[in-house]
Amino acid sequence: MRCGKFPIALLVVAQVAQSAAAYEYPLSSSAVREAYFLGSRKDEKTTEFLAQYVRRFPLPASGPHVAEIEVRTPLQQVVKRAKDALPGYSAFQAQKEYQANPDRIVVRVRVYLTPTYGSYNRPKDFWHDFKISVAHHDALEPKKVTSDPQYSIGIGDLIGAEVLLEFDTSQIASELLRIEVRTPDGQVVTTEFDLRKLR
Repeated sequence: MRCGKFPIALLVVAQVAQSAAAYEYPLSSSAVREAYFLGSRKDEKTTEFLAQYVRRFPLPASGPHVAEIEVRTPLQQVVKRAKDALPGYSAFQAQKEYQANPDRIVVRVRVYLTPTYGSYNRPKDFWHDFKISVAHHDALEPKKVTSDPQYSIGIGDLIGAEVLLEFDTSQIASELLRIEVRTPDGQVVTTEFDLRKLR
């Protein structure tokens, strides 16, 4: 993981209404435990729950592929950690990890290179050429941004990048969250998550 200055232009569009949070924060110990057991099931119910938080986009005719945009609420993060954990991961560990970062929302953007937007002479931080905007309640910037270059198995060629934008829950109300990605070749990929309906 690489963390550094964030030159991507972030635009947050103000929305008027404020409402009580529908997504959960801070999580009670019982909510963390419930999320842990849902994630550790690793079954269809786990998959269905996590699918609500991800949007996937088709491969464009040309240019880079903005493949996924995901929003991770505190509860979703507990479920996902339990799902991805190795055998032996416990509810106690889930509680401890939640307490380490209790009030955080993460926006994840995954971009893939393509035959028309390849890796030749492209730096691993090529994602800096993309403009990501998050529109919600008040003007804000992420508290932290990290990126993770993606490489092909075996050959080790650069194939894409995953960018994580972290926000405090205090920055984000329980309303529509609009995320937009503008690519260097002029594509605009937009999606919305209704945080009044997600936990």
